[in-house]
Amino acid sequence: MNRKGITPVIATSLLILIAVSAVATAAVFFRNTTDDITGSVNDQLSEQQRIEGTSISVERGYNNSNGNISLKIRNTGRYVISIEENDQKYWSLFADGRPNSFSYASYSSPSTVSLDTGEVITLQTDVGYPSSGSFTRLELQGRFEIESGIVCSNNGGSQNC
Repeated sequence: MNRKGITPVIATSLLILIAVSAVATAAVFFRNTTDDITGSVNDQLSEQQRIEGTSISVERGYNNSNGNISLKIRNTGRYVISIEENDQKYWSLFADGRPNSFSYASYSSPSTVSLDTGEVITLQTDVGYPSSGSFTRLELQGRFEIESGIVCSNNGGSQNC
């Protein structure tokens, strides 16, 4: 009986080739998976660092020439804070819990407004200065969980909050 088949050398070579291919495929899969996980962890760490290192302070408010409240805001964090980019504001202003608008006293028509560490910006609000004997609570909220607020009260004396 004359049998034909593959020789043991060829069979062994094929098995080795299949094993090497499987290992190479697994290595590429695990490398890509590891890169994805590492990138996701780094993004989360970066986001957490931004949250911890970003803060603002409403230093003072005052009655401006229009009879509205203007606010002096200081970046007290470690990072530059973007306030607005391409007409999209990242900060929200609330007066007594209600949303309100604001404009910038020191920028005319910016495409990007940002606040460097330690820098101060003046915001002009549409919130009227409180009448005598009343008060208004202003709160500013932004990206990376930043927020700060101030209460403006009118006791008939100073026009500052």
